[in-house]
Amino acid sequence: MQHVKFSIITVVFNGEKYIQETIDSVLEQTYSNIQYIIIDGASTDSTNDIIKLYKNQIDCYISEKDNGMYEAINKGLKLATGDYILILNSDDYLATKNVLSELNGHLNNKSVDFFYCNLIRNKNNTLRYIKLKKYSFVDVLCSMHGTFIPHPTLFVSANFLKLNKLQYNLTFKYASDFDFILNCLNLSKNYSYIKLYTSVFREHSESITSSGKIDVERIAILNKWHLHKINFISRSFRYYKNWIVYKIFNLK
Repeated sequence: MQHVKFSIITVVFNGEKYIQETIDSVLEQTYSNIQYIIIDGASTDSTNDIIKLYKNQIDCYISEKDNGMYEAINKGLKLATGDYILILNSDDYLATKNVLSELNGHLNNKSVDFFYCNLIRNKNNTLRYIKLKKYSFVDVLCSMHGTFIPHPTLFVSANFLKLNKLQYNLTFKYASDFDFILNCLNLSKNYSYIKLYTSVFREHSESITSSGKIDVERIAILNKWHLHKINFISRSFRYYKNWIVYKIFNLK
């Protein structure tokens, strides 16, 4: 069995509340072929003090001012040496200590451009297990949200990124991950959905998702990818079909 190398990138700015749990979830993995990269935007709280506690276990660590989280992610992508790259935000964490080992087994010597997995949502320490399925570019575009392919569970091949010169669009300050996901889907049909819960997404009042800042950019992204050019009946059918199935999957 192959032993793929995973590069995990965490970007952070003033993330003292959750960053330690994020770091621990990576460093405690039973799988060893991991590169861990942390890009800090010159935090003014105790974030860097916490990170420095782990300095001998982190492969790449940069702390400097940037123009937002997506510029920081792009910096991390340039440093990544793994076969597959995951962006793990500083308030999220890996679901179990064995998750990367299990992923390596699921890949089973197959090479894909990217894959994504199931997500756990953590709201006030109450966990919701979100089941997904394989979706197409048109499915995700017509859903009008990034929910169907959660960014915290998206692993992208370094070769795929390099071949297509892919990075995060800095035009978008809050929703560039949705644009990135659509870009990946538009460029490739060689991708997989793996039925494994890999990441925990923390919902809290300070998160960008909860702030509502994403909504204006989300509409701009839908326009960029020409949602309006899809026949209204066709896109409405896909919208309701996929959302109904999603809701049925995740009734609990």
